[in-house]
Amino acid sequence: MEQKILTIEMAADKLGVHPKTVRRYISGGKISAQKVAGSWRINEDSLEQFLETCEVNESKHCSVSKDDFCVFMDSEYFDSDETIQICTIVDYYVQKEQVKNLLKDVMEVVADYSIQNCSSRFNYVYDDSENKMRLVFWGAPSYMSRVMNAMKPYEN
Repeated sequence: MEQKILTIEMAADKLGVHPKTVRRYISGGKISAQKVAGSWRINEDSLEQFLETCEVNESKHCSVSKDDFCVFMDSEYFDSDETIQICTIVDYYVQKEQVKNLLKDVMEVVADYSIQNCSSRFNYVYDDSENKMRLVFWGAPSYMSRVMNAMKPYEN
């Protein structure tokens, strides 16, 4: 039986991540790959092996990697006409059942900015093993100020 060989883009589609994330997985030794004519090629069995060893969430995809946040910040996704743009990472140590309250408050701000067609972005991941929620925000100072104010009740 012939092995199926995947490109970076094909592997990214299968994993549901950005191609830069696949490259980080390769350089970090998480996925085995070979260079062929200057381009990375991944044996489908290697990708399947990676999927078997990574944490699986409810939707049966590999959980969000901490590396994925680099991709979140590394793209043209953040082009804006704003004079000042801020990007920040927030770590929130909390039990999983308490995450909903913070998200509800933060999402009100995110939704307001989205409705007003303001340039802003938001992403998060929760790590059960560390009881840590990591949030990434990008936008104008007014957006960041409102987000931080929404988070103040959770400081203690």
